[in-house]
Amino acid sequence: MGEGYDQALQRLREIQKKNLTGGGAEHIERQHQRGKLTARERIETLLDPDTFRELGSMVNTTGSRIDGRKFDAPGDGAVVGTGLVAGRRIAVYASDFTVLGGSIGTQHGLKFVKLMELAARWGLPMVWLLDSSGGRLGYRDVPMAGIDWWFALQSRYSGLITQINVLMGPCIAGQAYCPALCDFLLMSRGTAHLWLGGPRMTAAATSEKIGEDVGGADYHMIYSGTCDLVGASDRETLLLTRRLLGYLPANWRERPPWSAPADLRDRPVAALMDVVPTDTQRVYDMHEVIGLLVDDGEYLEIKDEYAKNLITCFCRFDGHVVGLVANNPGEPGSILEINSCDKYYRFLQVLDAYNLPLVNLVDTPPVVPGEEQEAVGLLRHVGKVLEAYTTATIPKISVILREAYGDAGGILLGVSKGLGVDLCLAWPIARLAVEASTADYREIQDLGLEVEAYEGYLNRSREKVDVFEAARSWTAQVVDEIIEPRDTRKKIIEGLELTRNKREELPRRAKRHGTGPT
Repeated sequence: MGEGYDQALQRLREIQKKNLTGGGAEHIERQHQRGKLTARERIETLLDPDTFRELGSMVNTTGSRIDGRKFDAPGDGAVVGTGLVAGRRIAVYASDFTVLGGSIGTQHGLKFVKLMELAARWGLPMVWLLDSSGGRLGYRDVPMAGIDWWFALQSRYSGLITQINVLMGPCIAGQAYCPALCDFLLMSRGTAHLWLGGPRMTAAATSEKIGEDVGGADYHMIYSGTCDLVGASDRETLLLTRRLLGYLPANWRERPPWSAPADLRDRPVAALMDVVPTDTQRVYDMHEVIGLLVDDGEYLEIKDEYAKNLITCFCRFDGHVVGLVANNPGEPGSILEINSCDKYYRFLQVLDAYNLPLVNLVDTPPVVPGEEQEAVGLLRHVGKVLEAYTTATIPKISVILREAYGDAGGILLGVSKGLGVDLCLAWPIARLAVEASTADYREIQDLGLEVEAYEGYLNRSREKVDVFEAARSWTAQVVDEIIEPRDTRKKIIEGLELTRNKREELPRRAKRHGTGPT
């Protein structure tokens, strides 16, 4: 083989061995003591065995800090490459916290940028495994380190390739925009923290003291709605990521993976009538309905602890992936308000970008009124949903279980034909109306009964048109067909088959977007 080859191969293997250990045994042990996996352990957990193919493995940054201390950064704190998840190829980037706290230097930033560009060119999903202290402050390096290019590429490729951020450590300041720009954010409970300004930075800037729980996984799931899925540990969060990828196409041109169900496509679901009471004053848990309808009872709920009055989830009908949105009467009357509108809007954006059909299960009164909601922009948030639903060109199927009242049930959940629902089905117990309240508005105006009217609205008084009256007139443009509850699964599958080759184009314009509400 020759001495030249021997020397070159020895050099290659020495560099690879050094980079495999990241920041060294001491830092790896410290990472484990914090309950975290290393960057390479995370990649191994996410990917199918022995499928990772690294890019940029020779990168190594050495130099000195501003204070003169020397440093050595194998891989510059970033591990990037491609691999397989359930046999499907993805691009993966992992920040290595054992190397200078996973901080972003110039080579680190450019490794990500090049991988993102390749992922877009090759049509691969892009997955971040993030655990980083942010910009590499105090070093003789470019302060931004190319992170402005991260934002630009994430925004330009949004909706073109699937982007998933898995946060398993800190993410602070400017870098915190990266998870917000992805399609989905998963966080590991206990180790993941996402802040624009963490406790120390906030205290230094404003003297405000914020708790350590602010910015954690549960905080961003329950309160801010930024997080989509939470895992109990690094491993569980990565396994959730594998599961999520199983419902998503690689890019906007592909269909999501089909999976043969053990379930029968024409399976009758008579148990639905035991779950959903005919009395509209009685509540029930819509999760039970979903479990009875979908293939094998399996679905993946998104933002399950945020705006719980609305359920958003991925599931399959006859092996085909569907995005399902459903009111949940088990949570404050299944009323829509600002948070649930935002949750719905975001989910709609993702479905339309990646050509995933939408199924709505409808059982709701109108959007809740009141000064508190009006003051913080309820109309703007409802407007976002209206625009997103109307401009979505995907198959859209709605099933009215009990109620479709006013702007929430009659419009936002896809009952009104004018907004583009392809097929609207209804159970024979369904009721429809413009309003839910039975209050006399002439009395309200003359006698000042605003309080009584408001309470009546929230108490959801009912007097409305039953579905048979609505279905008698085709010009009502509401119900395409009344179905037996036991046939709901079969009718949804038939509707998805009918609309599978749907082709719809919006009016052409020079720009990709309109000027919808914010």
